[in-house]
Parts: sequence; structure tokens; C-alpha cells
Amino acid sequence: MARQAMKKRTDFLFQLSGWVLFIVSALFFIGASLRAGDVLALLGSIAFFVACFIFLVPLIAHLRAGND
Repeated sequence: MARQAMKKRTDFLFQLSGWVLFIVSALFFIGASLRAGDVLALLGSIAFFVACFIFLVPLIAHLRAGND
């Protein structure tokens, strides 16, 4: 039982780490598109940034509920 809880926690941390890296990537894409003056790339980067947070909502809700 403890092993299963540890696996769930590890899976959660990997998912969270992945989404944090996606957010960092989105910030770099936003910076690059601003630097290049590319409005279309900026809009796409902002949409990607917002989508990352939308996908984080269930993970954060799961964490706040105290579910392992």
C-alpha cells in the first residue's frame, strides 16, 4: 500500500515538473516573439502559456484536496 502511494506521489511530481517546464518554455517563446516583433508567434505563445495553467488546475486541485 505504501509503495502505491509513493508511486502516485512520484507520478504527480513528474507531471507537475513537466508543466512547470512547459511554462518556462512558454515564457521563453513569449520573450523571443517579442524580441522578433512577431505578433502571430506572440499570440500563439500566450495561448500556450495560458493552456499550461489550465492543465495545471486539476493537479493543484488534487494537491489541495490532499489526495495522494
